[in-house]
Amino acid sequence: MVASEMTKEAKKLDKKDWKLLYHLCQDARLSHSKLGKLVGLSKNAVTYRIERLKEKGIIKKFFTIVNHDSLGFNFFNILLRLNATKEQEKGLIDYLISHKNVSVVDSLVGEWNFLVEFGCKDIVTFYDFLSELKINFSHILDTYETHFSLFPYKVEQLPVELVEEKQQPKPFVKTKPVEVDETDLKLLLELDKNSTATLFDLAKSLGITYETVSTRIKKLKENGTILKITAQISLAGLGYDVYVLLLDIRNLSQERESVLRGYINGQKNIRYAFLSATRPVLFIYLAVKKSDDLNIFLLNIKEKFADVIVNQKYLLSPENFKYKLFPEGLIK
Repeated sequence: MVASEMTKEAKKLDKKDWKLLYHLCQDARLSHSKLGKLVGLSKNAVTYRIERLKEKGIIKKFFTIVNHDSLGFNFFNILLRLNATKEQEKGLIDYLISHKNVSVVDSLVGEWNFLVEFGCKDIVTFYDFLSELKINFSHILDTYETHFSLFPYKVEQLPVELVEEKQQPKPFVKTKPVEVDETDLKLLLELDKNSTATLFDLAKSLGITYETVSTRIKKLKENGTILKITAQISLAGLGYDVYVLLLDIRNLSQERESVLRGYINGQKNIRYAFLSATRPVLFIYLAVKKSDDLNIFLLNIKEKFADVIVNQKYLLSPENFKYKLFPEGLIK
């Protein structure tokens, strides 16, 4: 279903659909009976609506947001600018989608053509990836820029303005490294594929009992490894445009960074934000329904943080080709 058709379908959604999307984004493993009580529907009605939202392409999948930092994983964001034909570009996209360490591939309109997120345990793996990228695509790769991702300011799927809920998303908090074994990592991988899989199905995939699966999920939540079990929502299907903002930062003291982090966490339309460790650049994924909303946001954040924001750039992100926040390459 193309974006224009999905947007028309989104207009047909009622308040209960919006509320259901909200609660699925808060905890996708809630039973349909419990979701029904929260939304004011029967269990069967919840099941029907979820399947309908999946068919319409509004719900793309259910997955788990993991605290990569506590597991010792490194994540890099690479901005790519190409000089390529459509066929050559497709070859690069196919390569990136198939790579086991690539978690995100977003197209961009503006100064850069793609934003790619890459996760690994050993930084040498990232260097090998860059070398392979240059060897295979040097004929179309105009230039690139890499950013090591510090702990994220915010990761959300659904702008909370869509519902009447007053609850603010919980801010990300740095946690100490945690001890996990191979079974934990495989469980996280399965939850990233489908976070709503039953305990029995997860147990079968892992070769353990369903009681053990339940215990391990609970422990991974308690120690801060699992940050949220959520749903991937098509914002384009809900009538939103997604922009990637690049804000150049200067003189960011610990105190001002804390204030900035709090401000970003409180902004309803920010989907994802992180500060680069490579150079002082703040990346923000902003979802808006009209260009005026983008301009208002840029003006407001510049006014509130004029002492630390040097420059602002924005790029439209019209299409997401891959979104797998716990890629297989992390454990294989």
